[in-house]
Amino acid sequence: MSDSKKGYPLWHNSVAGAVAGAGARLATAPLDLVRIRRQLDRSVTYPRPSLWSSLSTIVRDEGGVSALFRGNLAATYLWIGYSGVQFGVYGHIKSWFESHDDPSRPHPTVVAFMAGGLAGLCATVSTYPFDLCRTIFAARGMTSVSSIQSSFADPSPIFRPPESIYHFALSLYRQKGIRVFYAGCVPAAMQIVPYMGLNFSIYDALASEDRAVGMSAYAGLISGSVSKIIVYPMDTVKKRLQAQAVFGPIGDIYFGMLDCFSKIFKSEGLTGFYRGLLPSVLKTGIASGLSFSLYRGTKNFLEHIHDDDSASASDKVQIKKSLTR
Repeated sequence: MSDSKKGYPLWHNSVAGAVAGAGARLATAPLDLVRIRRQLDRSVTYPRPSLWSSLSTIVRDEGGVSALFRGNLAATYLWIGYSGVQFGVYGHIKSWFESHDDPSRPHPTVVAFMAGGLAGLCATVSTYPFDLCRTIFAARGMTSVSSIQSSFADPSPIFRPPESIYHFALSLYRQKGIRVFYAGCVPAAMQIVPYMGLNFSIYDALASEDRAVGMSAYAGLISGSVSKIIVYPMDTVKKRLQAQAVFGPIGDIYFGMLDCFSKIFKSEGLTGFYRGLLPSVLKTGIASGLSFSLYRGTKNFLEHIHDDDSASASDKVQIKKSLTR
């Protein structure tokens, strides 16, 4: 049953989504860092370093444990905004479908897919500049990127360690304009619709109306992992285009999404699209499980407060009626 039918305010979805996004991000930041770097790395050396080895190397060579959370502020803004918009839009769309008792209404799983896809698209477009900033901050420290930076005789501010997200964004805007903040947005939009559609539809099929936080964690873990594996190549293309827009070509020069697809396949093979898949699936599974469980827990809390307030208001009405008799 929808929130509107139960009488719960739809803003509960946005607040619960923001809490879910912040909590999930903080718990998975190191895995996200490794995932982004592997997507940007074009080397084909074997054996590839293990996940633990990659994390250890970053800690050893780049300034300690804090290096694992590089770009975390931009990413936290991204996740809070993204999850708030995503769950808010999803709740509105799903409630709209459920409020119409039309016999021809799509199956609930189809409704969840459509609502999830549209919600993901809205969230992606509205928070995309933070996604680009997160990618660039995470790329700092990579050998391929560092070699490009050192080639500048008088490096521009965007290649120096930025003092803050604001300074980084301002320098980037002054040098490259507003369009750079949406580099890779097309593959991002193309991947997010099936990704979030699958994510929400799988979650809805597993958890349905179950309000238990544990069930939400389980369903979120499964739905996030499966959907990420399916759309992962698009995410790799997006990251390559983002990095190229700021740092310039790192290896091949990509002239748009289709050219990037073609050149990755020709020079790196099919496996080139799946660089960083392990940390990404681990990160996404954990983040999705945490996100849905935090979302459900926060919703339960808000609904409990709402029910208590409604009960108190009802009691006041009854007392007032009894006094006027």
